[in-house]
Amino acid sequence: MPPATTRNAQVVRDNLRRGLDLVIVGINPGLASAAARSPYAGPTNHFWPLLHESGIVTEPLTYHDFKRTLEFSVGLTNLVDRESRSVDDLSRDELRAGAEALQAKLRRYRPRVVAFNGKGIAEVFLGGRVALGLQPEPWESMPIFVMPSTSARAASYQRPAKLAFFQELKRLVDEERSA
Repeated sequence: MPPATTRNAQVVRDNLRRGLDLVIVGINPGLASAAARSPYAGPTNHFWPLLHESGIVTEPLTYHDFKRTLEFSVGLTNLVDRESRSVDDLSRDELRAGAEALQAKLRRYRPRVVAFNGKGIAEVFLGGRVALGLQPEPWESMPIFVMPSTSARAASYQRPAKLAFFQELKRLVDEERSA
């Protein structure tokens, strides 16, 4: 059961608008992100450096700058709004409800590309097993890209491997932008 203080509120607000090149979807805010009211605020999360090193954004940003991602045509959202210590604290019902809410957001905002920051999130959203990288079928004409989580807890992929996925995502966004 979610804590009463956050049951119906977004702890970290979506950073979305229509016509974005890319929307990146996280699972839910961790405790550091909830405290900072900003996505990917954990001190060991690789998200912000990889976003810049891959060229998706052209200047270094931190979680303090998260609203600036829109300047680079990049939106940020989560599958589940409430914070938790770990994904294991989220119920199946929360995940299913989050997937339905995300579908509505994506239909409303229609980004060129949707990227899932974590394989498990994409599996919940798409309703089955997925591989990392570009998915063979778009979702409602939007290409879906799946990358390993940028959390340092995702130890099966080290930072250089995560960077390669971000670089591949950048190429996909560039292709979609020029199509």
